[in-house]
Order: sequence, then C-alpha cells, then structure tokens
Amino acid sequence: MEKQPFDETGLQQLLTELYALSDNELSEQAYAFRNQPKLWINGHFDLDAQQVDFLTDMSAPSTNFLAQQGGFAIENRLPVTLTKTHQPAQPNQDPPKQDKWFTTISSLTAATDSNGHTWPGGTLQLEVIYYDEPVEHS
Repeated sequence: MEKQPFDETGLQQLLTELYALSDNELSEQAYAFRNQPKLWINGHFDLDAQQVDFLTDMSAPSTNFLAQQGGFAIENRLPVTLTKTHQPAQPNQDPPKQDKWFTTISSLTAATDSNGHTWPGGTLQLEVIYYDEPVEHS
C-alpha cells in the first residue's frame, strides 16, 4: 500500500484500500496495528518530522487505547474519521508556540447473539487540534 497523507482524504483512501482486502489480510493489518501502532501508522501515512516526533512521544496509555480501538474498527470495517482544526492565539500576545492535542473518540460496540455471532458497530473519530499556544488540560 502506498503511504497516504495524514488527513481525512488520506485516511479514507487508506481505509478504502484496507477494507477491500480479504478478511484474513485485513485481520493481519488489524493485528499489526494493535501490536505496533506507531510502526503501523508510520508505515501507512506520509508523516513530516514533527508528526513523527509527536507519534514517537505519544504516551503508552494513549497509544494502547488508539491501538485497541483502531484495530477493532479496522478489522470490522467500521467508519473512522479524522478531523483537524486550528485554534488561533489571542490577539496582542507574544508570538505563541504551537501546541497539538490528539484525541481518540470512540463509540465502538460489540454484541454477541445466542449463536455466538458478533455484531460490531459504532465509529472511531480521531481529532487533532492545533493551538497557537500551549494548552493546560485537566
């Protein structure tokens, strides 16, 4: 697969390619994503140096959550979206340093019927907000 830009168009192009794979091939991709998400992301998206640094520095809890949720969404061919927004600095401030906030928002579900069939559902949303100044989150 060709590397895609890390934006909504690139994500949807990658998902189109992934979701066209056989069930076994898609399961292999989902397994790789769950087990080495940073390597998988870097191998599927054309990231600039700042994005690689951000990915490298992403905390284990955030990475693990993304890996489990993303692997489930991919393996079950569920919708995944990526939204990027920019929050400008307040007027009359010193030149600000840009900060980034990455959020994984999941409404993924899994149900099992009395015959043992699984019924996956929901969506996964990835949100990146760029701030012109460092943000304190609680």
